[in-house]
Amino acid sequence: MSQLAAPLMPPSRKESDEARMEATAVHVAEILEDLRVAERVERGLRATGQMALRVVQVSVCRRVVILRGQVPSYYLKQAAQAAALGVLGIEELRNDLEVVP
Repeated sequence: MSQLAAPLMPPSRKESDEARMEATAVHVAEILEDLRVAERVERGLRATGQMALRVVQVSVCRRVVILRGQVPSYYLKQAAQAAALGVLGIEELRNDLEVVP
């Protein structure tokens, strides 16, 4: 016995608008979480007490943290990395800090 498949109908405008709004809400939530993670990483860098780490640039995209800037020693590069890794909510860390004595 064969069953006829329902014809493929494009989504209604209302369904399309709702899907777009839901996708936008998810995107906004991801952006806000990235901003919260960046703030926690910056707080962690400040908590080290190392003045050179206060100017490290922190960016986060989809919970991937990127550290950029210049530090005067490899020790401080590692200290920045350790401080960032101590933050909950990050999935990956890229330490792009440049050591410039």
